Amino acid sequence: MSLFSTARRVLTAWYVVAPLLAGLGIAAGALTFVYASPGKPQIGIIDIPFTVITEDSAYVIGRMLDYAREDDSIQAVVIKLTSPGGGAAASEQLYLETRRLRAEKPVVVVMNGLVASGGYMMSMGTSHLYVKPSSLVGNVGVVSGADPLIPPVPGEDVVFSGPHKLDGASRRDWIGMVDQLKSAFAQTVISERGERLRISRDELVEARIYSGLDAVRLGLADDIGSDRDAIQKAGELAGVSNYGLVDVNLEVQIEVFEELARILEPLEGGDGSGTIDALEMLLPDPEEGDSALQAFLEENGNGVSGLQALRGLMLERQMSTDQADPLPDFPLGIGQPNFYYLYVGNGS
Repeated sequence: MSLFSTARRVLTAWYVVAPLLAGLGIAAGALTFVYASPGKPQIGIIDIPFTVITEDSAYVIGRMLDYAREDDSIQAVVIKLTSPGGGAAASEQLYLETRRLRAEKPVVVVMNGLVASGGYMMSMGTSHLYVKPSSLVGNVGVVSGADPLIPPVPGEDVVFSGPHKLDGASRRDWIGMVDQLKSAFAQTVISERGERLRISRDELVEARIYSGLDAVRLGLADDIGSDRDAIQKAGELAGVSNYGLVDVNLEVQIEVFEELARILEPLEGGDGSGTIDALEMLLPDPEEGDSALQAFLEENGNGVSGLQALRGLMLERQMSTDQADPLPDFPLGIGQPNFYYLYVGNGS
């Protein structure tokens, strides 16, 4: 309990909370002063720097998309995106969530250094695609680990039903699923790009990477343009000209701190045992040596780094499970899902 008592003292201390909220307030106020006026329509800006798409990062990005969709003052959204892709299911989730946002308001993507595979799939849910001349775009395809030709035989102490209870399918079946996912990915691109696409399906599924210039020529993207071009296009698609800008990343971060404040507020005064128990359920066991929690404990002298570490725990790993030993005494290891929409590059 001492670890959480330390966390409580740091997070609720006035010399930690006051500077933090003041800093966030100044940042939000400055953006409002520069870009916005009451009653103005807004364009939301979501900045996604180089990000591998996992369940955690997809949750964070999805939360930003939800904020932009639910805020009625935001009339259009610009997403600045750099990603090599990542997990298949997480990439598909972001595509579906981006398409859901597009159904309610225009969404314009600016592809920066690299938008490949699952990152490119996500961009298919948007209204308009800008690239830089040197952007790297495409890589429509799937990466998976197939079972070996001769799968390992489990020990005699393991009893299982069905020939594929342990591996899920034969090697041929896994290869077939990869081909199925490849076809579905390609069909998503063909359906979303429509008549703008000037590349055959056979060429598309070769999973090549194209420069921004070639991506526009082949219809994989719409235009060469900058962040400012994307903002102007978003305003045009939304039918607004006198608009302000909203930093969605900042607004979601403020929401997270407010949620933490609501969680920790009952700990001030009284024993707060019920709230501490609830907080412990959200955080990993400190004895497991979680690096983010350790960073919080080591940096709690200045408070801000500790809050950032705890925010990472709360926001990105609320539902995480240790896959190394999820079921004590279970005789076999549990493998990761092994389908990825991911560009891995040509390095050794």
